[in-house]
Amino acid sequence: MYSSAKKVQRILTSGEIRKTFIDYFIKNHDHEFVRSSPVVPFCDPTVAFVNAGMTQFKTIFLGKATPSHRRITNSQKCIRIGGKHNDLKSVGQDGHHHTFFEMLGNWSFGDYFKKEACIMALDLLRGPYNIDPARLYVTYFGGDKTLGLSADLECFEIWRSLGFETSRILPFGVKDNFWEMGLTGPCGPCTEIHIDHNPHSTSTMDRAKQVNSGSPDLTELWNLVFIQYNRNADGSITQLPTKHVDTGMGFERLTAVLQNKSSNYDTDLFTPLFKVIQNHSKVPPYGGLFPSSTWAADLDTAYRILADHARMVTICLADGMLPDQNHKLRRILRKALAVSKNNFANEELLSHLVPVIIETMNSGYPEIANKHNSILEIIEHEREVYSALRKSSREAFAEVIGESSYMDDADLIEYAGFVPAYRELKSSKVRFKNVIPGDFLYKLTSTYGLTEEHFEILANLEGMMCDLEGYHKALSEAKLRSKLSFTKDTTSNDMAASIEETLIDLTKTLPATQNQHIYNYQYDTQAKQYSISPLRAKVLGILYNDVNVKEVVCNGVVKSIDMISIITDASNFYVESGGQQSDKGYLVVDSSTASCNIHPRLGVVGTHLINDCVVHTCKLPEQKSNFTLAVGDEVMLTIDENRRTGNIRHHTATHLLNAAIRTLYGKATYQISSEVTDEHCKLELGLIGKHITINEVQEIEDFVNRSICLAAPVKVQLFNAVEIFQQDDVVTVPGEIYPETDLRLITINCNDLKLLSKELCCGTHASNTQQLEQFCITNLKQTNRARYAFTAVAGEAAKRVLEVGALLKYRADMLEEDFKAEKLTNASELELQKIRHNLLHMNVKLPYVLRTTILNRVTDILRKLKETVKKNVKEFVEVEIHNLLQERSPSTHHFILHYISSSALMEEDVPLQKATRLCRDRPILVIAMTNDLVKARCCKFLSENFNAEKWLLEFSAVFKGEIWAGQGQNMHEVCNMRGKRITMKFEEELEIAMQRAFEYATKHAPKMHNSF
Repeated sequence: MYSSAKKVQRILTSGEIRKTFIDYFIKNHDHEFVRSSPVVPFCDPTVAFVNAGMTQFKTIFLGKATPSHRRITNSQKCIRIGGKHNDLKSVGQDGHHHTFFEMLGNWSFGDYFKKEACIMALDLLRGPYNIDPARLYVTYFGGDKTLGLSADLECFEIWRSLGFETSRILPFGVKDNFWEMGLTGPCGPCTEIHIDHNPHSTSTMDRAKQVNSGSPDLTELWNLVFIQYNRNADGSITQLPTKHVDTGMGFERLTAVLQNKSSNYDTDLFTPLFKVIQNHSKVPPYGGLFPSSTWAADLDTAYRILADHARMVTICLADGMLPDQNHKLRRILRKALAVSKNNFANEELLSHLVPVIIETMNSGYPEIANKHNSILEIIEHEREVYSALRKSSREAFAEVIGESSYMDDADLIEYAGFVPAYRELKSSKVRFKNVIPGDFLYKLTSTYGLTEEHFEILANLEGMMCDLEGYHKALSEAKLRSKLSFTKDTTSNDMAASIEETLIDLTKTLPATQNQHIYNYQYDTQAKQYSISPLRAKVLGILYNDVNVKEVVCNGVVKSIDMISIITDASNFYVESGGQQSDKGYLVVDSSTASCNIHPRLGVVGTHLINDCVVHTCKLPEQKSNFTLAVGDEVMLTIDENRRTGNIRHHTATHLLNAAIRTLYGKATYQISSEVTDEHCKLELGLIGKHITINEVQEIEDFVNRSICLAAPVKVQLFNAVEIFQQDDVVTVPGEIYPETDLRLITINCNDLKLLSKELCCGTHASNTQQLEQFCITNLKQTNRARYAFTAVAGEAAKRVLEVGALLKYRADMLEEDFKAEKLTNASELELQKIRHNLLHMNVKLPYVLRTTILNRVTDILRKLKETVKKNVKEFVEVEIHNLLQERSPSTHHFILHYISSSALMEEDVPLQKATRLCRDRPILVIAMTNDLVKARCCKFLSENFNAEKWLLEFSAVFKGEIWAGQGQNMHEVCNMRGKRITMKFEEELEIAMQRAFEYATKHAPKMHNSF
């Protein structure tokens, strides 16, 4: 049992333990509370999750950001399920591993250092937490000759001065007591406080040997890192000018210590979850047993896995991480669903656990409660998808799970390509080797999407090893082959490899382009567009037709392929990013610095950002002009204001659309992609648990237009990574990596509508919503079960679309009135068909709601017209056959041969089956022509020489038609001729065919008087 109390006292709850830590540093030592960052590391592409308390302060340690306060404390939400810190496989197997945990910490940025940090830590443990110092051991850095670093004797002396016996102050090497952020960067020694969980231990020397040995009853409690060095690129270590302190203490372990529990899972962080699981599954209660051969121990392991995974899933979803964008999260979520079903026979346990998790963590992270509904919606959506996949993939599961003791169907569902990859391995010659070759592993990656994690499982299944070095080599070669995809020129063709390489080499030698000028524009209320002042810039580099040159001489002869790339020291051209297209415009050569008598104007048809340099791709002027442009010359950069105006309006419109949908339909909404051009904007969203109806599209459109009418200001603020974490309701794109500094937060607050848009965005935006003028959704596509792609227009583009829509609506209304009044002409019907065809197949921009409504109305009118014509044809056939039979009695006409002829039937299928059923007393052969097809049907079997099949063959032979019988029918009794396309000789062929059929019937039927 963990027990470290000096005397019996009231057991603190987990909420009180967390609050005590925070209050201690705020009230006693003047620290500022900074709330936990989300577990989504959107400024750090090196990790999939925030896995340490210091992650959000990396930019401060690296000198890229200035701290708002020099003393900070908090409790950070952390995830460890991959990479260097991977606790996943151990979760449930012991009492202290978790996928999600909290890290209590305090930081000093250039303020206090070692002595103060040690004093604060010890004072908190033995004071507010009442932990007996006699149970504590401390470690310090013992030095490293290879690094040229001596032992941290300063730290040793600090602990000795605080009352620790020498036998309790233990030196360790780099592995345990030297912290590094990465291969280069800030680093430093650390000191760890370890706690003895055995209250009856007496020999200090014997217990000291257990420190850092992996002993479960003497473990690390708190780590204090002293960041005082910098690891340089050459491996050397130098002193930092400013020293920092970074400490971290595992909250779950501290809670177990203070609640006198032997396992973190026995604390009040987990026991409420176990009660929920037991209440909803009716299995035996949690017993605290660990893996063994007993069923009860396996059940307790399942309890721990489910509770742990439920906490991680809840936190990740609350922080905006989504299964669609993070396969590791989806894997954990599906593992939890699998455990719920397989071990507790209740797939909905995960949803039942969410409210309890929120309740137990609300005091530390109140923001989680705001996401309660969206968390449940996402879990329910994932449960439905997972359930459907299980049902459709059982055979594949059996193939692999039957051979694996450590895989379940949750793994296989997550690894969609695993089963086919496994089959390929089993069927290849590779299976006879001990090692899976690197090129084969790469093939599995490129074909089935497998990763190194999958390789490990695959190798374990077959008892093989993986050539990961060969895999990485094959992967690097493949990346090199696809390098051309880094950018595209303005004609949408890939830039030539030589141009790319030359530009990369050129820009490496040049300073970054000053591009803050892209945001220098004003709205002209008279012209109703944005004005951008031309920018004077100096030419730093020129690439002319693939060659890096110092100057370009134009002698008036310009080829269509002549392109020039110009790099300047500054630019006001927006380079495509954040979904917004690049600017276009002109680069005007200044005659005062260039060798020319005029001002030649080069069309800027595209821009690229390479090594922080803006590259302007230009077309040389087609008119005859002579000029020389050289490095060092000055040019004027002029933006196409119409294009930029469209871009601005559509980008702000995209934010309003996103916010409107989130406001109207909840927070279980996330952005997948966006596209902003001067002609339209596109926004693809994930809408979990929601199906968008036509009425809701209108509601969304109206909502955006109301926000435009409010003329709400569009606010732009700059933040660094640390500061942005303290902002509420910031919308980010899942999976997007944002810069660490100069983060632009675009905020639109329409209080009257309760609409709030807060997005990180580098694009250009309106200064208030009224400048958008008008908004209209022109298309909506459901791309899969929970994804919708909206297309919309704003400003003048929206006005044009609405005008076209109004004209179409007027004409559709008139046609509908004529239909109701039974005044439709053939021309009107053709117009209706044309309108329907255009709405379905022509790419005409129209309001989506109007397009859909008119399409439905026109389709309905045409359907009713068709039904009317069909009814008339049926009645016509019935009357014609009825009259024919009355005219030709059985006594004089022993068979009927008839061609149904009417212009009204030309566009409608003639029901020959109905015609033949009306004649039950003798053989009948009926022919009709519909939609340029001739078809026939005959019935009645009389004799071996005269039956339906033989009779119809005589007729169909003229048209070379194919005859057939209906399902379950005898061709002797009922026979049909499939529709045959008619020719110009139809009437002549019809007469011949009719004559042949008549002669055949006359000859082979009993002698009779008949005619046709």
